[in-house]
Amino acid sequence: MKSLKVVIFSIIALGFLVLTFLIDWLFIIPAVILMILNQKELMKKK
Repeated sequence: MKSLKVVIFSIIALGFLVLTFLIDWLFIIPAVILMILNQKELMKKK
């Protein structure tokens, strides 16, 4: 299930974004990495 993987990545990335605002700006790095992984997953041919 490709969409489930994308949803999970998105939720984790949102969690890192929350940590970015609450704790430290460096948490933006894993959020960006997860965003790139999501894009690759969505762009894969069926």
